[in-house]
Amino acid sequence: MMIKNILAAALAGVCVLTASASTTSKAAGQQIKNNFRRPQVASLKALKATIGKPFDAGWLFIDGQFVEPPYKVERYGTVLRVNGFQITNDVVPWEEFIKTQEGVVVTKTESAPDSTESAPEPVPEAELEDEEDDDDVASSLDDLFDDEPVKKTTKKKTKKSAGYKLRPKKPTTKVAYSFDGEFVPNEKSNALLARINKARGRIDAMLRAGGIICASSKYSYIRVDGGPVADQAMEKLPGIMKAAKTPEDLLVSARNAGMVFFSSPFCADLYRNRFTYLRLEERCKSIKEKKQWQSLGL
Repeated sequence: MMIKNILAAALAGVCVLTASASTTSKAAGQQIKNNFRRPQVASLKALKATIGKPFDAGWLFIDGQFVEPPYKVERYGTVLRVNGFQITNDVVPWEEFIKTQEGVVVTKTESAPDSTESAPEPVPEAELEDEEDDDDVASSLDDLFDDEPVKKTTKKKTKKSAGYKLRPKKPTTKVAYSFDGEFVPNEKSNALLARINKARGRIDAMLRAGGIICASSKYSYIRVDGGPVADQAMEKLPGIMKAAKTPEDLLVSARNAGMVFFSSPFCADLYRNRFTYLRLEERCKSIKEKKQWQSLGL
């Protein structure tokens, strides 16, 4: 009976450890919300995907959240993804691929303007007639009895704005492209696909070289080529994130440390995820140890 209890307790302990490991093994990046425009389903069916081989190098941030390597950069239809996380909108719009097909139908739809009106449009100012001064009547009576009549004075012409009139909105025209049948690759569509694959290759190469990529749908991409600049930035960044008290504080500290390529919106996102500095520290330590072993030829 005692042996059964011991085995049961041991088994329970294994179950607890397994559950704990599965929870802690999930990277924080897995909670990243996709704020990019998703590719059209038709593009996924027609263009499929180009998936790169995984590698353990570089630094990727999406909306200020650090995504841990190994990285696998892929083209998914008309967009790019890393580790399943979308990092671009359409590199080439799907409509451009549709235009390469035979029998394309162009449909134009004109939407009626909203009932609300647009910004006011200024109306030309109107000139008013010359007016006499307030004491014109009295002075005209005095003129009858004066030896030297007083010259009448009149006000200068004044301009008054007639106000603003609201300019109605113009109707908007949307153009849609469609075709019947299956997508048939051709020379033009292959050239468009090559452009997207080339963009995927640039992202892949930059990360493999140890570069930094900061992606977001809210602000422009930040790309730092692999080398001393990227290495020094990532050595200093964890300490800056740890010490920062406000987003502005993080931005100023990063700029003072030479990281002028980090924008204010990115630093604001980075501040919201500042506790990931622990994972950045661990990765920096791992890279440093790896370089030491490599220098020893091991």
